Amino acid sequence: MSEELEILKILSDFIVFLISITIPTYAIAVSLLGPEYQKMMERLKIAKENLERELHEKAQTLTLEEVDAKMKEFHQKEGELTSRIKTLSLFPTVGVPNIFFGLALSCLLMGIYFGAQPFVLWLILAFLSTIGGVAFLASALRKIQKAAIESG
Repeated sequence: MSEELEILKILSDFIVFLISITIPTYAIAVSLLGPEYQKMMERLKIAKENLERELHEKAQTLTLEEVDAKMKEFHQKEGELTSRIKTLSLFPTVGVPNIFFGLALSCLLMGIYFGAQPFVLWLILAFLSTIGGVAFLASALRKIQKAAIESG
C-alpha cells in the first residue's frame, strides 16, 4: 500500500514539473507574438490592397458570384493569419495543457487522499490526462518553433 502511495507522490511531482514547463513556454511565445502580429497585419494589408485593385480593375467584367468568391478567399486568408496569432496566445500555450495537468494532479491527489484504494483507476485517469496535456504542450511548442523559424 505504501509503495502505491509513493508512486502516486512521485507522479504528482512529475505533473507539477510539467505544469512549471508551461510558463516558460508562454514566455517564449510572447516574444514571438509581436513580430507575428506585425507580419500578419502587413500580409492582410497587402491582400486587401490586391483585392481592391483587382475588383477596381475588373469591376465591369466581374459577376456578383466572382466578387463573392474573391471576398470569401480574402476572409479565408484573414482567418488563417489570425489563427496563427491565436495559437501563440495564453490559453492554447498555458491554459489547455494546465487544465489537463491539473486534472491529472487531481486524480493523483485523490488517490493519495483516499489511500489509493482504486489505485489503477486514479493511475489510468492521471495517465490519460497527462498524455492530453503533453500533446497540447507539444503542439504549442511546434507552433512556437514554426513562428520562430519563419520570423528568423
